[in-house]
Amino acid sequence: MAVSLSVVSGLLCFLIVLSPTSAAAASPAISLFPPNGPTGTVITISGTGFPVNTPIYLGWVSENASWNVKAIPVPQVAGINSTPLVYKLATTTSNSSGGFSLQVKAPVDYGGSHAIQAYATNGTAISPVASFSVAPDFSVSPLSGPAGSPINIVATGLGIGVYSTTYCLHWDNNVAGYMSAVSTGGVANFTFYASGTPGTHYISIFHCNTGPGYFNPAQGPISVSDSDPPYIPFYTNYTVTPENVVPQSASSTTNDAFTTHGGTGASSLALVVVSLFAATGLFVYARKDREERKAISKGVIAVAIIAIIVIGGVGLYATMQSHGSTSSTTQTSTGPEVVFTPLATSFRPQITLPVSNVTTGPRIEVTPTISSVGGTITVSGAGFAPNQQLPLVMTDRVGSNLLGFKLESLPFANVTAGADGSFSLTTKAPLTLGGIHYIAAGNLTEHSNGTLFIQRTATISATSGPAGTRIVIQMYGVGWDYNTNIVALDYDNNYLGYACGFNSQGNVTMIITATGAPGIHDIDVYPSIWWGPVTSSNYQTLPGNGQLVNYAQPMMTPLDHPESMPSFHFTFLVTSG
Repeated sequence: MAVSLSVVSGLLCFLIVLSPTSAAAASPAISLFPPNGPTGTVITISGTGFPVNTPIYLGWVSENASWNVKAIPVPQVAGINSTPLVYKLATTTSNSSGGFSLQVKAPVDYGGSHAIQAYATNGTAISPVASFSVAPDFSVSPLSGPAGSPINIVATGLGIGVYSTTYCLHWDNNVAGYMSAVSTGGVANFTFYASGTPGTHYISIFHCNTGPGYFNPAQGPISVSDSDPPYIPFYTNYTVTPENVVPQSASSTTNDAFTTHGGTGASSLALVVVSLFAATGLFVYARKDREERKAISKGVIAVAIIAIIVIGGVGLYATMQSHGSTSSTTQTSTGPEVVFTPLATSFRPQITLPVSNVTTGPRIEVTPTISSVGGTITVSGAGFAPNQQLPLVMTDRVGSNLLGFKLESLPFANVTAGADGSFSLTTKAPLTLGGIHYIAAGNLTEHSNGTLFIQRTATISATSGPAGTRIVIQMYGVGWDYNTNIVALDYDNNYLGYACGFNSQGNVTMIITATGAPGIHDIDVYPSIWWGPVTSSNYQTLPGNGQLVNYAQPMMTPLDHPESMPSFHFTFLVTSG
């Protein structure tokens, strides 16, 4: 019995001695300060209870996200695909007490909560984890400039949740469009343009998911993850500075005789004519007798008076027209004078096309692989039978949103291979839908077909005129599926509406009316998405078959468009009526 008590006593002592150490080793903990902030925030990470003097690396948990595009029944956005992604944030070594402390910057990433996980050198995760929430952040530059000036916005920390995928940009309480950063790692970088009369204008950014700004998502019936990162509205001001804008036709011109600017030339001409009449009169007056001098004097005076009235009136009218033209195209009476030069620019994301690596057998190649409607292309082939007649076909889509779409091969051109089995045809890219088309002869495989991508183009019919002028915006190369079949139009950062191009073979004609005070006005054509209900497993089913993004709204971030569509910018000078 004594032996038994001694053994039990020894075991108790052993447990008492080991208990604190075992608890410390089994209870690592990580704390963060601050717990949230935008990209670049300095985070102090502290750890306790880790194995002593042990190398540790810290992992940052993120997502590898992209648009989920499915053919249901037409290619459309069905949600967002995302898979967990962990990368090394920092490395450190615990001290003799099993603790550590270090500072890191919050990396560029999607907005919302990100776990910070400790790992041993063998890759084993050490629990528990801490969480840092990346908040949206917006940078606007510059903050002043004349109407028509480019304004760059860089946004970081945009989310991929149901209510945090898109953010609407408002200019003077008008919806200009929305930004997203699903395929760009939470970062949006885009340009829009100042508009309006000189003075202060207001920029605001709000969450939005199915339309204009959603002002109180934090108070809605949604889970925390759906609105993560938290709702953070952004506000700033932009100052439109004054400019004395004059059209190109009103600028000064010079010829061999004199410089004209408005009525100055007419006034000078009147002075020259009067001087000639006076000199002629004096010459004749000196050579005649008294009665003849009286008659001549009366005639010369009458003609001179008539000439002065006529030419002076012309000069006055020209002067009034000159001043009227200048004032009618002036935003304000102050500011430097600048000559209006119309802008027509585009921003095109890079297009990635299928690459053919076939080097033997029948094959076709198109150069260049990307073309606008009417652009010159060369279709060449090799590996065919000598002197073979080849009816070339090009794939296209036919149908409608109601009846469905199908792929058809339509006649393209007839060629004949040479003695070596090759051919080359230089022609124009046809008027057809935007997107990928395959040019083939016979039953070629997909990788043997020639690939032609028809890209969008846009032109404007007029660049200046009085308020009320009809402006025609003509586009070609608009696509067929729900992601590419429409475009959205802004006038002075105010969303007007959209146009569809499928039933017209990619040809879109939009007619709008010039409005606003005399001066420069902005016209922007943005990519958009026609339709895409939320069906991805990553998202809850919203009441009423809710949508993920602002369909049929201007998408101001072409780099994040599911099919990389371009945007176009034009300027229009409003003159007086």
